[in-house]
Amino acid sequence: MRTTLYVISDLHLGGAPAGTARPAFQICPPRTQALLARFIDGLPAPDKQNDTRLVIAGDIVDFLAEEPFEPFTGDPDAARAKLASIFVSTAPVWDALRRFVAERDGALTLMLGNHDIELSLPGTRAMFLERLGHGRVEFIYDNEAFTCGPVLIEHGNRFDEWNAVPHGALRRVRSQLSRGLAAKPEFPALPGSRLVVDVMNPLKQQYAFIDLLKPEDAGALPIAAALGAAGVREAWQFFQRFRQSWSVDFDENREPRDAEYIGAPDSAEQDLFDLAENVAAGGDASQIGKVDDLLRAGVQAVTDRVRQARRDALYKAMRGSAAKHRDAFDIGKESEVYLVPARAAVQSGHQVVVYGHTHLAKRIALGAGPSLPLYLNTGTWADLMRMPDAVWDADEAQARARLQAFVADLEGNTLEAWRRAVPTYARIEVDDEVVAGADVFFADGDGHEALTTAGLMRRLEGGGPNG
Repeated sequence: MRTTLYVISDLHLGGAPAGTARPAFQICPPRTQALLARFIDGLPAPDKQNDTRLVIAGDIVDFLAEEPFEPFTGDPDAARAKLASIFVSTAPVWDALRRFVAERDGALTLMLGNHDIELSLPGTRAMFLERLGHGRVEFIYDNEAFTCGPVLIEHGNRFDEWNAVPHGALRRVRSQLSRGLAAKPEFPALPGSRLVVDVMNPLKQQYAFIDLLKPEDAGALPIAAALGAAGVREAWQFFQRFRQSWSVDFDENREPRDAEYIGAPDSAEQDLFDLAENVAAGGDASQIGKVDDLLRAGVQAVTDRVRQARRDALYKAMRGSAAKHRDAFDIGKESEVYLVPARAAVQSGHQVVVYGHTHLAKRIALGAGPSLPLYLNTGTWADLMRMPDAVWDADEAQARARLQAFVADLEGNTLEAWRRAVPTYARIEVDDEVVAGADVFFADGDGHEALTTAGLMRRLEGGGPNG
């Protein structure tokens, strides 16, 4: 019997829409939810010769985007209340999943990510499964991967030192909550989750782009500094503090050895913060103390001269980082953080290895030829942003003007010209334990266009599926 796997990830359902006083915390907005519901409704129903399985490989919902913001919502009532809020605000997706399972007998596999680990708690898990209805539903939440023949699927966060879940501690919390006991000691919130709640969410109160712009992590700090965002220095102190107190140690295959092992700092992140300081000071970091610590000054507290100096410094910084920004959206390039464990999985016999987590769709051959074995990344259904290519134009005047326009829109939270939904999915056909086909596709248009770097860039530039 042939099984067709449809794999999506990183839906990030939840978060409040934009209000009068702040930008949206909702990164999968209603227009994308409607597209996702149509995608699910369009999946073929199984028959006697062909089965259809939808795999949602983690970060299905986003507890970190739901108020009150917490790095881990351990109170059972609070966790259920957040999930109930997500169900209401994203109802079309849940209705479509229920139809797929209950009315069309589709198989549904759900996996845990790092923004939705509360789904594994007893009360929220029961709500979650009840909302989906009766049918062929399985929820994998205890650090297991999903396999179908020679296909391996997982979220991918366990290879990321900031977001690897200590599943032993999570099992202890579940055990206690299942007996009506308080979770003691409390679950040790992931450093990546603390980063979102303690650093990114406060910055997002000012600037909506902060969790949409790729490449992410400390790379957003120079731009935030150029805008005069308050809290950039606090952000860096957070990075340093967690580097000193919690980092995951990995073996040669990027397998986590110990979720509470102290690791080495990342020199690239230090370079990015040094750059942010330099940008904030208008190109001369030695001047920070002389202008009342610009890293702590809000956007209204600086002069036009300082603001322009920051823009000039940012321009110089961006001109030196074109390769990094372009490589992030090259579907044939991926970090060794993920390629190393993918190659190890191939060595153990898997022919297709599928991750999510990074929000960057990829298709990379892991063998000598262009086909199997393959590494696929399913990308995201959350919105994306990238720096405009014109920033690196040979015409300096044009490049500066483009960067000025981009930064001005970021400063004013006017993101319509830059914010894009580029949903993607993997389709893998397994026939009697043999992979008959595997690729990543764009989910817009007719849903049959294979992933390419050109297609991805066209969409991010606003061209849509048809150019």
